[in-house]
This record gives sequence, structure tokens and C-alpha cells, in this order.
Amino acid sequence: MKVKISIFGFLDMLKFKNLKKNRENLIENSPSTNIENNYVVNDLANFYHPYKQELEVDDIIVENEDVKSFILTSKAKLAPFKAGSYISIYVNINNELVSRAYSISSSPLDAYKGFYRITVKRVKGGLMSNYLLDKVKVGDKLYASEPGGFLTYNKIRDHKNVVCVAGGVGITPFISMAKAINDHVEDFNLTILYGVDNKKDIILKDDIDYLNKTDKVNIIYVFRNEEVDNYPYGLITTDLIKKYGKDDYSIFVAGPRGLLDYMQKELPSLNLKQKDIRIEQSPIYLNGEDKKYDVIVHINDEVKTIKASSNETLLQALEHNNISIRTKCHLGGCGFCRTKLIKGSYEATKFFKLKEVDKKLNFIHPCSIYPRSDMEIEVYEY
Repeated sequence: MKVKISIFGFLDMLKFKNLKKNRENLIENSPSTNIENNYVVNDLANFYHPYKQELEVDDIIVENEDVKSFILTSKAKLAPFKAGSYISIYVNINNELVSRAYSISSSPLDAYKGFYRITVKRVKGGLMSNYLLDKVKVGDKLYASEPGGFLTYNKIRDHKNVVCVAGGVGITPFISMAKAINDHVEDFNLTILYGVDNKKDIILKDDIDYLNKTDKVNIIYVFRNEEVDNYPYGLITTDLIKKYGKDDYSIFVAGPRGLLDYMQKELPSLNLKQKDIRIEQSPIYLNGEDKKYDVIVHINDEVKTIKASSNETLLQALEHNNISIRTKCHLGGCGFCRTKLIKGSYEATKFFKLKEVDKKLNFIHPCSIYPRSDMEIEVYEY
């Protein structure tokens, strides 16, 4: 059998034969300086998923005696977000670096205009909320994680009609959704059942009054302790949800722990699919006998020993000792605070989730575990 090879085919064979030799020559003769090429894909990744966002308090808006909104700006471009997302805020309080997650109450378009808006409610004994409400002033600096979260609309998963159940400051992610609809960023029919005790407890009222004039948005107050003409009175029940849940619909829930627990018991009676129910959880705290434990912490090239209480999360113990690690959801699901457990035992909240590989390699999420013995861990500084 005769094979005829063209001159071009011969050159290709010769080029392939010399491939290894040519690569070795290129490597040998290459300069030892760092490659300074700036790849577009890396720029996009840093824009959408920044490691850390430096922010400044540009304005503070008093919503009521226990709630304030903060306008946060940056000299750099802010990461975009989907309506319903949150950011984790980091603040140094008395030499303790404290972090908490707060829903964004502004429109996704506002990130392109250079600001986020978060709305904070005072929590009794809450270190971060009380500091933000009482101490922070315009011009103060802080930093935040990239936006994230699962309480967002997805046209592939969710129905065209969405009923949101909100309590207290839980209205904030849904205000962001309403603004996104008003700005034509999102396209679905939004009904918000907003539960408050009394009229004086309403927050973001100016936004609500304006957004209620928007097509596809309907925000209804539900007063628990005060009868107001033309508005529902009492708790947000499944009967009330059915009244506004037209045809096929999805349900989103956000608010205080009492509302979340109540809704988790009530919603199964609606016979909706699991994918049609989205509940924004809040941290659970495990309290009991207060014991103190030693925790050996490996960080960078240092080894520190800190004290941890059985009544605080391991993340809180790290914060009390000004050890900064990357966090996001504070529930135990996102994995941003992933930490290597060398030894020790712990108790976890019900939201604590680990991937199978993390279980095999002995990783934990310190935001949602409580020490139950002396421990040794390896953390990654933020």
C-alpha cells in the first residue's frame, strides 16, 4: 500500500516531531519575570465575585427608633447582585472584628450607580446591630463580602406569580425585588404580605407607597395588634396566602424566627412542591451550661490559643480574639468559612451542611457549631 504525503503533510509531521524540543527551548529561554498579562476572564471573575469590597457609609436614614438604612458606596465598582441577595458586613468593634449578614434593600441597578442600601433592625443584645445603629456615622469605613443568597427569583424554577411573606425587617429583600420589577430588571407578578404589629412599626413606607403604584407589584400590610381599615388583622395565615396566590405560584418567606417557624408548619397544607417554597433562614443559637474551652488556632505561620464558650459559635470565639476569616451566610450552608478541624468535638445547628468531601477531610463551618471540648483548628485569614 502506497501512501502519498503532500509537502504540507510532511511539514506537519516534522513540526509534530520537533514539538517537544521546541517547547523545551522556549521554556529554557523564557525570562524568569512574572507574566503580567491581564486576562479578561479574570477581570470578569473579580468584578462579579470580589474577594473583599471596601465600603464607606455615605448616608444614614432613620426608618424608626429601632431601624436605620445605610447607603454604602465604594471607590471601586460594586459587585452586581440579584434582588433578594445579602452581603456580609465586617466591622471592627472594640478590637473585635465582627461580621453579620444583611439583605440588600436597594435595586440591582443601584449597584451600577455605585451604592448598596442595607436596612438594620436593633436586636436586643446584638453586638453588630447596636453598634451600627448607635455608633456608625457618615464617612466611616467598613468592608463586605460579595453579594449572595438563595431568596432570589429564577424564571426557570419559579412561577410567574410570587407571594412573599415578610415580618419586620424581613421586608427588605422583597423591597429589592419590587424595585427590580419597577426598573424592568425582573419580570414577574409580586404580592407581598407584610406583617407588622402596629402602623408605627412599618419601615421603608415611602418605598412601599411608591412601589405599590408599580404594575405587577402589590404590597399589603397585615397588622397583628392594631385594627386598620381595609387591611387584614392578625397573623398571616395560609387562608390569606390562598387569597392572593393566583393560579400557580411560588412562596418566599423572610422575617423573625417566630414567623419562619410558624410558616414551616403551616405551608405544607398548601400542597405546593418543595421547589415553590423559599424560606430565608436566620441563625439559630444553642444555649445551655456555659463552659470554657481552649481552642488552638493555626493561622498563617502562627499558632494561637484562645478561649471559647460553649454558648457561642466557634466563629464568635474567633471574632472575640480578632481573628478574621471569610464568612457569608452565617448559617452553615455556603461554605465560605470552611475550616480544618484537627481535633475536638462540637454541636451543630440544624442548618449545618457539609459536602461529602469536607466530611472525609474533616472540615467544618465555624459559624454554626458550638465547642463541646477543647479543640484544634486551622483557619484561613481574610
